Amino acid sequence: MWNGVVYIEIQPAGTALTESQAKTLDDEFFLARPLNYFNARISELLHAADEPETRTNAAVSEFALAAGINPSDTSLQFTEDEQRLQLAVDALSLRHHAAESLTRFLYAAVAAQPKPGDARCTWLAVEQSPTSIIQVVDTTIAALGDDNDKFLRALYAPGTVLSQEKCDYANSAVKWLNHASRLLTGNELSVNAGHNKVKHGLALSTRGDIRIDFIEADEISNGEIPLSAFATSKSAPLFDRPFLTYLNRPHPSKSSGLELTSLRVDMPIVLAEAWMMANVFSSLFNAAAVRHFGDHQPEDLAPRPPAAALRSPADVVGGAVLGYRQPVTDPPKGGTPRDAGLFFHGSFMPAQVDYGSRSSAVISEG
Repeated sequence: MWNGVVYIEIQPAGTALTESQAKTLDDEFFLARPLNYFNARISELLHAADEPETRTNAAVSEFALAAGINPSDTSLQFTEDEQRLQLAVDALSLRHHAAESLTRFLYAAVAAQPKPGDARCTWLAVEQSPTSIIQVVDTTIAALGDDNDKFLRALYAPGTVLSQEKCDYANSAVKWLNHASRLLTGNELSVNAGHNKVKHGLALSTRGDIRIDFIEADEISNGEIPLSAFATSKSAPLFDRPFLTYLNRPHPSKSSGLELTSLRVDMPIVLAEAWMMANVFSSLFNAAAVRHFGDHQPEDLAPRPPAAALRSPADVVGGAVLGYRQPVTDPPKGGTPRDAGLFFHGSFMPAQVDYGSRSSAVISEG
């Protein structure tokens, strides 16, 4: 028998969700603090990247006891380079989580329709959003296209006076919504496919020991490359951070050839992208919560993030290379593979690797 406070007082009342049940569920749902959740995860990854790894805390001892090993056992050994790769993978997953959380919540706020007989419930609307993220994005865009003010009503609580600052924030929010959509549905550099390869079996290669630069050809002489060839004015680093490589067939997959895609992961930048999208998500969440509770606002309702305009995706991402793709097989129904090349924010540069002309060289002083 349970003692203490009842968690959620709710009982079945038929096959459909009643108004009372919907209110009870959303009363609980809107007490969450989504921005703090992402803040905690972002902080954890940043600190893990900066601080030495230790295994002396209580959680490690408890883990060792459950696993039946000694806390000082070498079973959990890994190198600093391997941890950097793990952090890169986790940062990519976190950014995807923020993008999908934002996108699915906006769908619930502006596009979702309850099933026949069910009362409207935001928690259920998020849970029942379409499995296909492309369908979520397309349905949301269609819903927003029917009413130019619909997004502003979702972003701000009733009665909000739209100052210039709030309008600037709304414009920034739209840019980050578009950025989230590109991450989730983009078919040129298939970032969503990379996340799925992490989620479904870790079907990818992670490397942090390779650097790829453009350098002037005449800098290579007698099998040597002087260190000065990598000066800012003479070279352009392409992959100078950990990168994840995976196999993928772009949409439509049944008529597309196999491709090899590499994503460059600059962890602090990726986490900054995640935080921007989490900020917009939290603003939408807060407006919906205030609207839900009406005149009976809980004291512990999560505060709204400041309305100051966020930096744009272009400002955060900058001009660094985002990824590279290259064809592996021809399309099964004929035709030519897509061009190999490098991706930057908002642009693609065809780049074909000439494997036949490859050579080796040693970096020397000078």
